[in-house]
Amino acid sequence: MLEASERRWATALAALDANLLVALDALLQESNVTRAAGRVGITQSAMSQTLGRLRRQFDDPILVRVGRRMEPSPFAQRIKARLHRAVSELEAVVRDRPVYDPATATNRFVIATVDYLAMILVPPLRRALAAEAPRVELAVHALDAETITGRLAEGVVQLYVGVRGDTERALATATLHRERLRVLMRADHPLARAPLTIEAFAAAAHVHVSPRREAGSLVTRALADAGYAREVAVEVPYFALVPELVAVGDLLATVPGRIADHFAAARPELVVREAPLELPSVEICMAWHPTFAADPALVWLREVVARVLAGGHEGGDEDDEGEEDDDA
Repeated sequence: MLEASERRWATALAALDANLLVALDALLQESNVTRAAGRVGITQSAMSQTLGRLRRQFDDPILVRVGRRMEPSPFAQRIKARLHRAVSELEAVVRDRPVYDPATATNRFVIATVDYLAMILVPPLRRALAAEAPRVELAVHALDAETITGRLAEGVVQLYVGVRGDTERALATATLHRERLRVLMRADHPLARAPLTIEAFAAAAHVHVSPRREAGSLVTRALADAGYAREVAVEVPYFALVPELVAVGDLLATVPGRIADHFAAARPELVVREAPLELPSVEICMAWHPTFAADPALVWLREVVARVLAGGHEGGDEDDEGEEDDDA
């Protein structure tokens, strides 16, 4: 019986227009139809009609005329204080709009990405956080494409930054920029002294960087489309290994332009050359779980990440076509 009663009242509550409760609260607070109407911003006539609906809804007169005044019925007297508290709480819920103040925030942001993007993103991001959110902690996790969606959904990781592809299918995303692939080699490499031809490029030994350990690559496919094949002498999961491998041998590494320039700036013995064939650009995006799309702290974080990467972008392929997800 109790369950049936609870279901009956739950059904009645679901069918009740919440505006009626707001109007009822105003009527009980004012004990005057005209003043109650002004309190909620409707006409006196509309409030009179609402009072009629309330009387039918609760099967009670609600307000009773006593002389020249209106007084609450016994039922209205009983619910007056509880209703006012409830309406005040509902108003607080509606008004509630969390504001993130980075200057006083003490939360922890976790970003998952590959090492090359970490090298490009994290130092300027840390400087931005130190200036704008000095008490916020930043953690960077290695990308695990198989678990990243679940970790974002759980809130363990707040943001993923990477090359757009299958990983982001179930996530909300925003494009940060696109990058051309460029060729990194040592400055005294035989191919560094003359124009780089497609024949020489295909014949050289290559470093293949594959963070996700996927078969094939953009470069291999582009060469195959042009009628060439390349030799991959070394395959590694980390871009950080590229400078040392290229610096000590005749290996070529075709990598995103930003990290190629970054390595060449840090290692004078390395130079960057343009690829001798048309290669698709890579689209760098950030991704987050839709559940947290409106979270003020994460909205702020995404804005800062976009600003930091935009500030460090020095040209590149602005073509927005294609969604490649392969390694270089």
